[in-house]
Amino acid sequence: MKNRRKFLQTSIYGLLSGAGLTFSKAVLARNAAEPKGIVRQPDEGETYFVREHTPIYIKISKRTDGIDSASMCTEEIIPGGIIPVHKHLHTDELFYFSRGGGLFIIDDKEIPVTAGSTAFVPRGTWHGFRNNTSETAVFSFSYSPAGFEDYFRQIGTPQGTPFKAKLPEELKMIAERFGMVYK
Repeated sequence: MKNRRKFLQTSIYGLLSGAGLTFSKAVLARNAAEPKGIVRQPDEGETYFVREHTPIYIKISKRTDGIDSASMCTEEIIPGGIIPVHKHLHTDELFYFSRGGGLFIIDDKEIPVTAGSTAFVPRGTWHGFRNNTSETAVFSFSYSPAGFEDYFRQIGTPQGTPFKAKLPEELKMIAERFGMVYK
């Protein structure tokens, strides 16, 4: 198996170089490596608070797990809480609601969601969420490609440290760096 992988890496590197394309052997080797499966338990992963009562749990991430194709996070939104309407310029997003509900905003439509609802948001699509119920909404969401989860590391406060909100100018700079636009 190792010899086959080395052959493929060498062949691809030669083919691309011959075509005038340059890729480092390290990049090709990393992408040709066989992916490893990951299982995270409910209490595993990283937790960041993006608002004082809004935790985001990073479960699968490009940075910690070396996965380029997708990441996975979970969020809790208290009654009356919102995710402001925004769009991602470089990532698709997939949601699954496991508890509670509210109104999912996609483009200019408000669509009621409950436990068991799913939503797919292609890059460049306006979306948001408003918990208009009396129960905390819990949902998982995934980005493809992975990497956007670093946004929460930059705007959030790690669990176990006193919450410190970012200034609006800081939030705007971080959003721009990650290809996120607010309406």
